[in-house]
Amino acid sequence: MKKLLILLLVVLSACHSKPKTPFTILRSVKAANGITTIDVQVNNRVSKQEMVAIAAYIKSDSSQYKNLQINYLLPGNSYKNTGGITIYATAAYHNIMAAADTVKDTDNNLLSFEFVGFTPEKAKQLLAFKPDSMPGKRIMGKFIDDNTKTISIIYEDKRDDDQIHILELDTLGKVVSAIVPMEVTYKGVQKLVVSQKGDYLVLKDSVLTMYSSDDFEKPYRSIKEGL
Repeated sequence: MKKLLILLLVVLSACHSKPKTPFTILRSVKAANGITTIDVQVNNRVSKQEMVAIAAYIKSDSSQYKNLQINYLLPGNSYKNTGGITIYATAAYHNIMAAADTVKDTDNNLLSFEFVGFTPEKAKQLLAFKPDSMPGKRIMGKFIDDNTKTISIIYEDKRDDDQIHILELDTLGKVVSAIVPMEVTYKGVQKLVVSQKGDYLVLKDSVLTMYSSDDFEKPYRSIKEGL
């Protein structure tokens, strides 16, 4: 009996061991309707299986939460953005079983799961796009936007006095916009003005931050390069 109990404890410990996929809990909020939402940052576009494993670990550590939603975020997000955060995927446990609860975690708990943004496979395909105009150009970054469902490629053209260009492509690789931004340096920060209203972008430390003409001082949204 003692050996059986020890074996059972080992099994339970293994079930609830921390997933190998790195993650960071950013925020936890419990709403008045009883739903607890936890924002989790993952380092890249990890797989559905990896996120379900993370969900199971969080659920086992938060068993008091019957209605639990987990939002997975990619690096580059900021709660300071006036446009809000961009969610990569969601996993949700419900107190009363819902029709969407078709996924089982490692503890055999049912949950719903949804990719809100591009899957890892689709993102890889987007990052591989090479428009005909790109040969010989210095690519400054490729940025996948899960909100607009597009990818933006920023590059310099040495044959055009190092002019910066921005190409925005849809999921089929079709160019939906081609912008030659006006480059402005203000207080040591290079701004890429992309509209007549003054909307601009800032590319720094591999993060593309968007600023709206509604508020030039506060960032609107931000995206990490290559994710």
